[in-house]
Amino acid sequence: MRAAIQNGLSEIDVRDVPAPGRDGALVRVVAAGVCGSDLHVYLHRTEPQPLPEGHEVAGEVVSLPDAYAGPIRIGDLVAVDTICHGRACGACGFCRAGQTFHCLERDKTAGWGGAFADLIQRHPAGLFRLPPGMSAEQGALVEPLAVGVHAIRRARMAPGATVVIVGAGTIGLMTLLAARALGADRVHVVARHAHQAAAARTFGAATAVQAEGADAVAWIRDLTGGVGADLVVEAVGRHAEPLELAWQLVRPQGSLAVLGIFPQPVMLNLMRPILREVSITFPICYGVIDGRHDFDVAIEIIASGRAGTQGMVTHRFPLEQAAAAFQTAADKSHGSLKVHIRP
Repeated sequence: MRAAIQNGLSEIDVRDVPAPGRDGALVRVVAAGVCGSDLHVYLHRTEPQPLPEGHEVAGEVVSLPDAYAGPIRIGDLVAVDTICHGRACGACGFCRAGQTFHCLERDKTAGWGGAFADLIQRHPAGLFRLPPGMSAEQGALVEPLAVGVHAIRRARMAPGATVVIVGAGTIGLMTLLAARALGADRVHVVARHAHQAAAARTFGAATAVQAEGADAVAWIRDLTGGVGADLVVEAVGRHAEPLELAWQLVRPQGSLAVLGIFPQPVMLNLMRPILREVSITFPICYGVIDGRHDFDVAIEIIASGRAGTQGMVTHRFPLEQAAAAFQTAADKSHGSLKVHIRP
């Protein structure tokens, strides 16, 4: 099969690689999104990559294990949880509780690469059927939306809450959609780039502004009567500044969900969240909450129209142009929100 493989720093080409075997479910990739974590690897990894990346994926089921007796059928259009359910052992305590990100025996089967390829293989438990009328493009948005859904549910957002999201990349925008669909009253977004602030307004933010530091604090304080938001979601990561900003925006005894990833240690002043008695969660990926998987919730709110994703995918490239897809996603002067590769 064909796959987009990174050869070195910001270098990608498309080549033939061995197709996966028949150890799990095999899915023909129809749409795969370039994620911020994919870009981090693309911009910093110098050694050649043995297998393709890619975890925001929807496709058509090609084969299933002989012993499989679940609801998925060959030919189904599915969203794929490639990280958690798709690799989990299914038997440890975390798996039995639906928290497969924390699986103690995660499957690291050789040859199970990612979605920037013609085919992807995972355990059938990671396949989520899309309802009639839902496209593969929408299906490839289920994974990033499930990240936002998980953050909102893990933080136990109350209906009617005032929410602030720091960051308006894909995950910030998806969290905006999730918060609105799950009952927030008003959602305000602090964006880094002007086109991201404009996108946040398009996707339903009550207000969105391109601001940092004291300007962002003054803006949110004005909007919340000087109190701050019930829930703040930090969706930037990497540096201390957006996190320090986030807990200046939350009200006393409010909640903060930290979605950003911090690959390196950062220095933080914890006195402000301590004195405000802020409840802080660190949601990552997705799992089962109150008996429902975050993928199922994400699929439902897209299919119902409660999370309008039209316009989220701004650029589409065939697999042969994977290098151009990554360049477009990395260079924000292109105005990209979500870039899709379509084998």
